[in-house]
Amino acid sequence: MSSKGKDYIFEPFKVTEVKYRGFASPRPRSGHRIACDDVNVYCFGGYNPYLPLNTIQRNNPTWTPAMPLFKELWSFSITTKKWKQHKVTENMPEELASNAMCMNGRFLMIFGGTGAPFGTKCSNDVITWRTCDGDAKLQILDVTGPKPPGQYGQSILCHDGHFYTVGGTNGFAYNCDIYRLDLRTMIWEPVFIGTGEEGEPLGRYRHEVVRVGNKLYIIGGGTGELAFELMDIPMYDLETNTWTKLVPKADDSMKDTVVPLGRKCHSAVQIDTLSGVQVFVAGGTDGQAVFDDIWRLNVSDMQWHLMQKTVLPHQLYFHSSTVTSYGCMYVFGGIEPKDNETRRNNILYKVWLCIPKLSEICWEALLSFHPSIDHVDRSSLLDVGVPLHFVDRVHPQLK
Repeated sequence: MSSKGKDYIFEPFKVTEVKYRGFASPRPRSGHRIACDDVNVYCFGGYNPYLPLNTIQRNNPTWTPAMPLFKELWSFSITTKKWKQHKVTENMPEELASNAMCMNGRFLMIFGGTGAPFGTKCSNDVITWRTCDGDAKLQILDVTGPKPPGQYGQSILCHDGHFYTVGGTNGFAYNCDIYRLDLRTMIWEPVFIGTGEEGEPLGRYRHEVVRVGNKLYIIGGGTGELAFELMDIPMYDLETNTWTKLVPKADDSMKDTVVPLGRKCHSAVQIDTLSGVQVFVAGGTDGQAVFDDIWRLNVSDMQWHLMQKTVLPHQLYFHSSTVTSYGCMYVFGGIEPKDNETRRNNILYKVWLCIPKLSEICWEALLSFHPSIDHVDRSSLLDVGVPLHFVDRVHPQLK
């Protein structure tokens, strides 16, 4: 292994651009989704109506001017910093904008989404992919029971053997309904269907959902005209099947008290800390302004905190974020307002949301000094003392 010879500085809470290695990378997009395990970041779908039509674009079957949605599934190796496009051999959907995606063990779970024009056709299929190095055979789950309607912009999560979907729109009506799929019986059932009664949250899309225990917290979102306040958080209790409206505390740690502005098309991730679950909200729009701020919500005491030194390099919305188990958040793609235009990007940012174990910092330093560590075989890495769980990130073992 050869070393670059540059000093390494661990900089938590600082947003940095990830420099890709290799020649392949996803093209600029919005409305896509990303998710990750501790080995790869996965990117699915997306939309871009303004790609330049050079020879490569014209000959690429995964995107056309008439259907400007990306029929693409990518993985990004966190260790090697290389993108890989997976050839989807079965069940690639047509609805590839504002679907929802999450990890469930070794499986990607994909749900909902819309084709173009938006709202003309929406999906309610649950699609899974067992993550691997090779081609992608997407599977549409064979389900029964009352399925949620086809829509887009919803949020999803897996909890206690169930797959949940919350909210969304068909392009005309918005809801905050909750459905769940029992992953053992493959039977859908409605958990909550709104009737317009007082105390119910307003319907929305492009919100985010956080789960702590058996409670679901709805973060922002909106409709075509509205963006909902982050100082008003609907919370659904899965045990009592009731909604509660929570009013978090403003950030009073500075000279002037500040609150996060209402937003939709933002991103949010959660991490576990010694003081409880923390939620990090990045970017978004209220329909007029576009934000570059990142806010932390301590769920235990419902306290907002503006991350003054943790700022996105650009105002950003319709992007997607994910976080590793060791607390490193990745943000990919989205729309940047620039010179009265809406430009999409294909930049991957990362930021450490906590101080991880010293071994993680050492691993980051090793990768900085030896970026071509993937050229060293598995047994050699083990022989020089690299811990097994780090070697598995360089050379994942098929299970």
